[in-house]
Amino acid sequence: MRGFIKLVDLLNHWVFNFLAIVFGGIAVLTVYQVFARYVLNSPLVWSEEVIKYLMIWIVLLGTAIALRKGLLISVEIVLHIVPKIIQKVMQAIITILNMVFLVLLVQYGFKILETIQGQTTGALELPVSWTYAAVPIASILALINCIAVFIEIFTSKDNPEVDNDGTTIIH
Repeated sequence: MRGFIKLVDLLNHWVFNFLAIVFGGIAVLTVYQVFARYVLNSPLVWSEEVIKYLMIWIVLLGTAIALRKGLLISVEIVLHIVPKIIQKVMQAIITILNMVFLVLLVQYGFKILETIQGQTTGALELPVSWTYAAVPIASILALINCIAVFIEIFTSKDNPEVDNDGTTIIH
């Protein structure tokens, strides 16, 4: 089980670094778009489309990583007032519900990809499916992260080495 969790953390590390690079590219592209529009009076036609679609990927993949690190918004007051054993049961139930939702999201994400097959974007005429593929791919990553969280709920014994409080994003 530890090997699976380490593999998931390594995958998250690579995805996080990829997202940081993409986000940096978006920042550079946005600055250049503003420069081209207001200084050169020649706006880039395609840049807004690229930025919009890459932001979709960043948000969805970032959400999968945030799920693993316990950084998603939640109401935790009940978890803090119940005994430890009930906390674990409640966390397990919440994680199972998340997994069910993610399985449905993967399933419907692939159905959406089948439906929009052949459509292209406006400016770049790229397949729209490239953008919508973020839904099932990020959902699969989130599902893998949910499985890791589920394993850690029952295998960690209040180990301070396990970081689910979000103090460290990526090791």
